[in-house]
Amino acid sequence: MTIHKGVMREELMELSPEELYREYMEKQVNFGRAALAVDQRRSQNRLHLPAEEADVANAGPNQRIIIGPELGFNIHNLHVFTSGRAGGSERFHTHGDALKYYIKGAGFEQIGDETFEVKVGDFCHVPANIWHGTQNPNPEPLVFLAAQQFPGTYRQVATPFIRLEYPDAPPEVKDLSLEELGKLDPRDLYLRYLEEQMEFGKVALEMQRRREQKRLHVPAEEAPLMEWGPGRHHIMSPELGFDIYSFHLFMEHVAAGTEQGLARTSGDAVRYYLAGRGEEIIGDQRFEVKAGDFICVPAGSRHETRNPHAEPLRFLCWQQIPGTYLQVHVPDLPVD
Repeated sequence: MTIHKGVMREELMELSPEELYREYMEKQVNFGRAALAVDQRRSQNRLHLPAEEADVANAGPNQRIIIGPELGFNIHNLHVFTSGRAGGSERFHTHGDALKYYIKGAGFEQIGDETFEVKVGDFCHVPANIWHGTQNPNPEPLVFLAAQQFPGTYRQVATPFIRLEYPDAPPEVKDLSLEELGKLDPRDLYLRYLEEQMEFGKVALEMQRRREQKRLHVPAEEAPLMEWGPGRHHIMSPELGFDIYSFHLFMEHVAAGTEQGLARTSGDAVRYYLAGRGEEIIGDQRFEVKAGDFICVPAGSRHETRNPHAEPLRFLCWQQIPGTYLQVHVPDLPVD
């Protein structure tokens, strides 16, 4: 692995603590300046990318960003792009969590010590920091649509606090509304918080146990996107045995005639529309969407999906896993 300006990992190991700190700060400042420029682009707050601009159907083997902060989308945890390998090529590397959906050609994914034959309609999960490569021995390009943890962000690992016995019983509350919780004194609010965190932590530990299955591949036959009925259908997520932390992948089928969708908030999300037409309401903005379009839903935005049309609306969604945190870079920079 090569570090910027030719500094090798072995050379870094030889640095004194003071030298390593200086090297860290120099690189951190440079990274921080670039991160601030990317963050400035986020302020454009783009939300919608029409199919005509995305042009996924004509994606080639070279990487092309579809949704990302550098393009003006207010997203932090992940970005979405098309990429692939030309005929007879391969490439190996590592990065953060990634989910791939194959849209053209066929080939192989080598992920760690495992190799999977992939084709159109398949999905693969590449866990963070795993050496992997896409190989294409065929003459035609192998192309995929990928969502990947944004470079420079961190994989979030649950560290729940759980006790076998509670030192103090938490106070009973009518409900968990801010109004009711606001009536508690500081000690009681802490105990209530601790109780809810421990209950969440128990479920989070079971999710962690299921991650140990380390599933990586979903063949197209197991994900019949155009056959699934109304509702949400998970494809890759920790509860299904995938060792992923940053985001999960599901397909949603919004039935024809859905005049009022479920209004909600979530973490960072990107939607890719597979079939049908509909309406997306994000905050106070409304967008007409159709097959081939993309929508970026920034974390914490109130959003709703409606389908007043006669045919179902189907979309793939890469969404930050509930309970994880929006990752915002906070560089330490000298004052100009």
